[in-house]
Amino acid sequence: MKNKKRLLIILGIFSLLSLRAMPILNNFPEQFELSNIPPGMTEILLQGTLCVNTGPNSVEAYLSKNSVQICFHQNFGYVNITLMSETGSVVYNNTVNTAVQQTFYIPLSGTSSGNYTLILDNANGYAEGEFAR
Repeated sequence: MKNKKRLLIILGIFSLLSLRAMPILNNFPEQFELSNIPPGMTEILLQGTLCVNTGPNSVEAYLSKNSVQICFHQNFGYVNITLMSETGSVVYNNTVNTAVQQTFYIPLSGTSSGNYTLILDNANGYAEGEFAR
């Protein structure tokens, strides 16, 4: 009988403590998002078939003041990288072997302010993203 009372008292205390903690817990967002964006850079959102069936964030692109950084987190083989201005002129074009080079930089030192489109393509598909400089 004494053990039963002790158990009820302990359960009652536990219930009260749980109820008091609940409003605090409810103030936290249901989902935490941790940003892996390098400091001083802005993410360029890429869309297209180059990223399909490859897993999340298999290709990422970031804009800094002086360059565009592209990170290939898996081997896509040879990928053509093109940077186009808003007028449609090609500002930069190069092909990279992602089996050898996982991070690639495009210098922006000679470019003017405006809107640009980054295009990544290979035999299996493409991905593109827009940004303003």
